[in-house]
Amino acid sequence: MRALIVLILGLGVPGIGPALAVARRSPVLFFLAPLIGAAMAAVAAGLELAAGGTLAACYLVVAVAVNVAVIAWWLAAGRRRPPAGPRWGWWPILTLVIVIGALAIPLSALRAPAIGPDGNTIWLTKALMVSGGHRELLAGLQNTVYRFSNPDYPLLVPAAGALAFAVFGRGDLHLATDMTALLNACALGVVGTGVAAAAIGGRLPTRLVASAAAGAICIVGFAVAGSYGLEGYADLLWSAAAVAAIVWGLVLPRSGQSLLVAWICAAVASLTKNEGLTTALIVLVLIALRYRPLTRPGLRLPRAHPGRGSRPHAEVRQAARRWAERGVFVAVPALPGLAWAALVRLIGLRDNFFSGSSTESLAVRADATIAGMAAHLAVVPVAVGVLLAGCLLLRGVRERRHLGNPAWLWTACLVSLAVIFATYVFGALEIHGWLRDSVDRTTIFAEVLLHADLAIWLVIALDGATAREGSEQPGARAPGWGAGGVRAGAPSSVSFR
Repeated sequence: MRALIVLILGLGVPGIGPALAVARRSPVLFFLAPLIGAAMAAVAAGLELAAGGTLAACYLVVAVAVNVAVIAWWLAAGRRRPPAGPRWGWWPILTLVIVIGALAIPLSALRAPAIGPDGNTIWLTKALMVSGGHRELLAGLQNTVYRFSNPDYPLLVPAAGALAFAVFGRGDLHLATDMTALLNACALGVVGTGVAAAAIGGRLPTRLVASAAAGAICIVGFAVAGSYGLEGYADLLWSAAAVAAIVWGLVLPRSGQSLLVAWICAAVASLTKNEGLTTALIVLVLIALRYRPLTRPGLRLPRAHPGRGSRPHAEVRQAARRWAERGVFVAVPALPGLAWAALVRLIGLRDNFFSGSSTESLAVRADATIAGMAAHLAVVPVAVGVLLAGCLLLRGVRERRHLGNPAWLWTACLVSLAVIFATYVFGALEIHGWLRDSVDRTTIFAEVLLHADLAIWLVIALDGATAREGSEQPGARAPGWGAGGVRAGAPSSVSFR
């Protein structure tokens, strides 16, 4: 209960302004606000390490600065109050109730709290360092004895735990692990509401099934993570945040709201763990290409003229501007995670994965890695089968709803898995022990993502079965949960075709 108080008041209240500016009257608002607060706490912990002071003081500075910026944006836009968006109907409320109820089922296990080995040696230990102030944090991270525990990991999870210690003291160490479990639930809540949002504008059966699927994906997320979701590990948090970024940024119709939600979730993933930063960069590059395609529909390059350049100066400027926009799409949400990565290198922190060279051959390491990862990716054949069936039978439905091409999601999944595979193969640790200790956690992202993809295909299939031919009128606006809706007659956002 005390961790829930910190989540709501310590993280949710400071994050409600930015979340309201992004989500408006959408159910995702309630899960996004604590994640924004946790991201601000992670930035504050970075300031504590770099500039000194305490987490509480740095967090106050960051939270005030962010909220002042949001208020200034509202005023500059001529809005004296937060944008309201459409009034809430019964379906958003039902979806919110189902998602919260689904999350309450696995969270009930917190009544018998436990702390896992890595939850203790990595995340809880760092939470105590952060709560001790600048000197204790810097000395603890630079201690060579602590190098085995990856001192360069980002500080979102430890910062959230340290914030709970700042409010209630260090007498109950389970406060920190409870905070992590609640943040896991918030990230899965963003995934669930994104799955439900795929049914916006659909008929009643589609919306009801989408709400049920939203709750189911939350339970599936905790089921995939197992004890790691409740014992203080950060793996489910970065995985769920990255999946949420994909659902909102690469699957749902293009809109300002979906883009900003995806950016926030990618930033949360990048501030949670090193794997989260790598995956977030992959997702952000794909989002930039989806929102700023390499080729624009209907755009024809002017013909070249003898004796003149192949492209006019105006076309060159336009191309440069669009590449600059793509760079901004990646750099802005990735900046906090990249800043942390630069800071830890500056003060000499390194992980233990590439500290030496392995005596095992690459072939041995690759074979072991393939077997180890495959054992935790049983969902892949099912997801591939559904993908093929969906592309053959439901492509028109997906395009009519302006959902992203499934190639976006699968590209993010496969590239992320390739990075993890390369890390195991070229890393320095003994491969069999390394896989035994971590592969069930490094594959959580792919498992949750593919289950979310299955849920979205279910929504699409039901929509195709129940929708009437020509029910969507050109130029009509589909009902939504907030601003940023996409016109039914708008050009498709797919550029992989």
